[in-house]
Amino acid sequence: MNHLRTIILSAFYFITPFCCQAQSFDKKDPIDKSYEECLQKDTSAINLSNCAYEAYSQWDRELNKSYNKLVKELVIPKDKAAFLQSQKAWLAYRDAEFHLYDNMLNKPGEKWTFERANDRVNLVKHRVLQLRGYYQILSSKN
Repeated sequence: MNHLRTIILSAFYFITPFCCQAQSFDKKDPIDKSYEECLQKDTSAINLSNCAYEAYSQWDRELNKSYNKLVKELVIPKDKAAFLQSQKAWLAYRDAEFHLYDNMLNKPGEKWTFERANDRVNLVKHRVLQLRGYYQILSSKN
């Protein structure tokens, strides 16, 4: 039973950004475009890591913007409280994942530095897409 629950939760985790994001599939976010261009300029390990750190920084700023927009849109107190609780839990999850990356992927070689940084990018990007999707749903007046 726990195995089935894990499968369902995992499917939800990976599907949510696709069903809830405000962008179409063929339109890339400017952060992703910039990240891809940076990665293609120079494939040295140090550059790849620097590109990932810059993309993470941009997605983190976008996370804060998306969070603030969504909080302003939530006018029902119980909805706002539920969101704030969810975000607090997500931040704890993020921190635990980063701790895991720093330990599990702390291996010799420069490629692992990039892997850790890239995993951070993807985790924060995923949350931004969720928050954008929630905002889109709440701000549509249908």
